[in-house]
Amino acid sequence: MRLPLPAGLLAVLVAVGARAQDVTEKEFLSVLGDGAPAVRALEEDLARAEGVARRARTLANPSLEFYREAPEHNPRVTNWTLGWTPPLDGRFGPAKRAADAGVAAARERLAAERVRLRVLWREVFAAWALTEAREGTLGRQLEHTRVLAERERERARQGEASGLSARRFGLAEAEVRAALRQAEADRARASAAARSLRPELSREARPSLPATPDLSGDASADAAAFDTPELRAARLDVEQAGLEGKVAGRFWGFPEVQLGWQTLSQPGLDHSGPIFALRWNVPLLDRSQAARAESARREAIAAARAQLATARVPAEIAGRREAYLTLRESAREADLAAGEGERVLEAATAAFQAGEATLTDFLETLRSALGARLRALDVRESALLAHRDLEAALGRPLSE
Repeated sequence: MRLPLPAGLLAVLVAVGARAQDVTEKEFLSVLGDGAPAVRALEEDLARAEGVARRARTLANPSLEFYREAPEHNPRVTNWTLGWTPPLDGRFGPAKRAADAGVAAARERLAAERVRLRVLWREVFAAWALTEAREGTLGRQLEHTRVLAERERERARQGEASGLSARRFGLAEAEVRAALRQAEADRARASAAARSLRPELSREARPSLPATPDLSGDASADAAAFDTPELRAARLDVEQAGLEGKVAGRFWGFPEVQLGWQTLSQPGLDHSGPIFALRWNVPLLDRSQAARAESARREAIAAARAQLATARVPAEIAGRREAYLTLRESAREADLAAGEGERVLEAATAAFQAGEATLTDFLETLRSALGARLRALDVRESALLAHRDLEAALGRPLSE
């Protein structure tokens, strides 16, 4: 006669190992604001571009010159001269616009980098949540198997079951325990990684398993979605290179204008008057040949990169979106299968207790139900990865 399994055992086992899941992905990412250290660490290129733009708007300093000559038996000469080169050589305007294009490109790249940072944090959070879920699933399975194995060993001691059946339960228990130890190690690593990003989280904090968001309300399938920060930055690179080419092509500089005052002094006589002069660098040998050749090559390279990105990015977005939608549907089906596996396990347990199912069939059902739950987590992991890949390709958050 088989001993009945307590009616509430499965409900109790579901609760065993359950932990408060009080940290959502949105809460985990909430610290990634403008002032976050992780965000500020990405701003070096923008700071450099802003410095270039400021320098492009800064006028050249004037030069002040003073000299005095006092040769013997000749008048003493004193000169004060102020010289300045006005920015009228045609370089000033294109240089400012080129620097502005560089700042705009740096801002677009920063936006893309911030999305990649967010994707990295989402990856860390998903690993934390999924390893917690795997550990919980295996923990409940181990407790379920342990109770059944102990019960079967007791029946074997009483002569109501064979020792072989008790040992087979023991093997099943050992198998699940080994998988649980691996899951605990994975969870410990993932938890450490998550807390390295959010050290203020309490030790009791547990992650909520991320959902697979619906894309029906998102414009990622529209043509406008293909205008990503990467593409905008590539176009700005072409614009900047063209403007820098204009600057390099202007090799005639404006002359330095000098204004001053000269005084001639000798005993009993002083003469003074204004000084006006021009100083001009005449480009007879150096006509910016190297700078013009370099800027032409850089513009061609920037145009080629923009062309490649224009062809690549839309294809990446379309492919990653299709992959995510496929995996999201697969995750939904896997969740349904896992739920059905739980119901099948309940029925198999009842049938085994009533002597209507063999031990082999029951152990196979036990493994199948566990496999269905673990596969559901694996497929969800793949779907979340595909969602992050799509977000990185779009260069903007898909979920808040």
